[in-house]
Amino acid sequence: MNIGIGLILLSVALLFLISGMFLRKKRKKVCSNSLLIAGTLILSASLLLLTGLYDPYANHI
Repeated sequence: MNIGIGLILLSVALLFLISGMFLRKKRKKVCSNSLLIAGTLILSASLLLLTGLYDPYANHI
């Protein structure tokens, strides 16, 4: 289940990062910065899920 969510988040993060880079070329700083920050945060969450460092379905107690 973590791999599926990680792959979905990875594709969304790549979409945000690519569109943020295109908007940066068009000189729309606020929108591009927010997309790049969101893409970076989603990418880091995706990598945590894919590597198994974060497992929201594990019983910790």
